[in-house]
Amino acid sequence: MKTLSREVTIRIGKKNYFVKTALDDESLKGIRSLFSELTEGLEKSHDQEDLLLISCLQLAWLLQSTGVKISEALESGGQKYIP
Repeated sequence: MKTLSREVTIRIGKKNYFVKTALDDESLKGIRSLFSELTEGLEKSHDQEDLLLISCLQLAWLLQSTGVKISEALESGGQKYIP
């Protein structure tokens, strides 16, 4: 089965980015919401490059903290998670 990609718009901070993706509408909605939360209130006090860096750092922190939580949950259940 071939996955069809389409061009969509993702807003990060002050700018819209056009990307091709095969994501479904529900996943895309979640990603748009996440970026909206990450940059909420920062658009006026930071330039676009700063907004991209801040978003990247926040996503890295979220990913790392989620990995720690998964690891802790698995270890408490007797399993080991190695990222």
